[in-house]
Amino acid sequence: MMTSVRFGCCLVAKQFGVCCLLVLLAATTGAGIAVTETTPDESKKLTVTFSGVEKAELRNIQSLLDIWQFDGEDVPSLARLRFLHRKATEQIQEALRPFGYYRSTVNSQLRNEDGQWKAIYDIEPGDRIKIKQAKISVQGPGEQEEDFVTAIESAGITADAVLDQQAYEALKQSLQSTASRLGYFDAEFLQNEIQIDLASYSANVALIYETGARYKLGEVTLTQDVDWLSQELLSRFNDLEHLQYFDARDLQGLQSGLSSTEYYSEVQVSASAEDAKDLVIPVKVKLTHKNPRQFVYGVGFETDSGVRLKYGITGRRLNKNGHHYAAQVRATPIGFRLAGAYTIPTRDPRTDSFGFSSTYEREDSDVRKFNALGLGANFSFRDGLWFKSYALTYQVDQFTEDGDETTTVLLMPSMEWARTWPQDLNERINAVNGSWLRFRLRGGSDSVLSDTSFVQPTFSYKWIKTRDNGHRLIGRGSIGATWVEDFDQFPVSLRYYAGGDVSVRGYGFEKIGPSGSDGRIAGGRHLIESSIEYEIPLKDQWSVAAFVDAGDAFDNEPEIRIGVGFGVRWQSPIGPIRIDLGRSLDSPGRGNVHLHFSLGPDL
Repeated sequence: MMTSVRFGCCLVAKQFGVCCLLVLLAATTGAGIAVTETTPDESKKLTVTFSGVEKAELRNIQSLLDIWQFDGEDVPSLARLRFLHRKATEQIQEALRPFGYYRSTVNSQLRNEDGQWKAIYDIEPGDRIKIKQAKISVQGPGEQEEDFVTAIESAGITADAVLDQQAYEALKQSLQSTASRLGYFDAEFLQNEIQIDLASYSANVALIYETGARYKLGEVTLTQDVDWLSQELLSRFNDLEHLQYFDARDLQGLQSGLSSTEYYSEVQVSASAEDAKDLVIPVKVKLTHKNPRQFVYGVGFETDSGVRLKYGITGRRLNKNGHHYAAQVRATPIGFRLAGAYTIPTRDPRTDSFGFSSTYEREDSDVRKFNALGLGANFSFRDGLWFKSYALTYQVDQFTEDGDETTTVLLMPSMEWARTWPQDLNERINAVNGSWLRFRLRGGSDSVLSDTSFVQPTFSYKWIKTRDNGHRLIGRGSIGATWVEDFDQFPVSLRYYAGGDVSVRGYGFEKIGPSGSDGRIAGGRHLIESSIEYEIPLKDQWSVAAFVDAGDAFDNEPEIRIGVGFGVRWQSPIGPIRIDLGRSLDSPGRGNVHLHFSLGPDL
């Protein structure tokens, strides 16, 4: 179809009119642009395609290119389409410059094929410009701060390196955020520029940052909305030193320490440089109390024990000294457990406490039949990365084994050391990388209120490693041993069992271990377990996993049982929901498939 073009010129001669028409078409389409038109009034859909670039460069082009907004959409008008197409070359070249491409060329076409408009851009980015000189430094009192030095070194902006303006902007932001976090609130850029020399096709970078003086923290004032805890106890939540240098992480630690307790529903920490006097910033903490009591109830399901009911109450604050208590009952088709605890905060109320506890547990399953009553006292505290607990428990067990009923009394001192990394709970719920270690030691003596003497150490671990492609490798294991004078007097509740959701999948809950003459699993003196799991992310919060588990609970020599399988994962706000199908490979139970379900934080 012939294109009709009208313009405000008087045609003196036919030849003159043709020439003007050609000139106008050339000016309209632009150099290097081919336009082929068919039935423009009927063609309104547009497809925009690119070649020669990908990943970050392509995404930046699409974000800056005006014509891209109409990809797959109706074209508003032919004139508008041509206008956007004429702008495209310059916009594409501008979008490539932050990546160091200053000699890019664009071969662009706008055409109509079979009633479909197509805007095609063949891009040749060319060589990336290199840095000739890089003058980057931090000056002032903070020039030796490790965080500033690390930020500059990791940016990679050096002579002979390719110019990356995104890295340059990221470095500027990193310096500013570091200064804000460390209390250099008067910091400023003395020099901040990139000079481009297209003749020599090189760049000079100058970035000089003056930190100014570092601010300090002054008096900490903690204000409660009601008279909730004593000021003496509140002061123990604060480990900030008067006139220490400002560090936002210390303030976050103060806030999280108070927020993680049962006492306060809201913790607001204010420390503004605008309130500073002589570079000293006062710290103000506003505390809003929680309800004195919390009721907990729920219904759940575990493949190992069936339907689970739970009900509990927590007394968050009994007095101004922060004493609190908790009581809970859990019931399943195979038994129930009652537990109560009274806790008194000590030196550091965030982590240190002294308390008393009591438990009563009853189980009647295919594995065990017992009643156990325990009364104890414990002392817990944090020591660096380790959480340490020491306890003394008086326990009375009544259990049935081989048809005989036995009652055993034990006075057990015990200790437990646990270390979890990272320490932040939010980072442990769906962990990217991390580890968990636990060492437990308990024992008793027949010379001190016990029916038999024993020593039982147990070591458990779990680690998670995420690869660059998002795949996770998860390993865990346990090893334990029992040296006991009279094993017949040793309660079944303290023996080792293997099998189940967090043990050897492919076997039922605690179905691995020595058997008694009545057919029940009697439990073993020793334990060994290990697992390796490989998890592949899919989309959203979903992933799939394959695993191999192995282990045994035994008296003398282990007979390692192996389970293999696969499962699906969904990353919920309270931790992954895991559904696994496991198959046991060892006799007995060859070909046996078990469904396993579990929910909870990764670490």
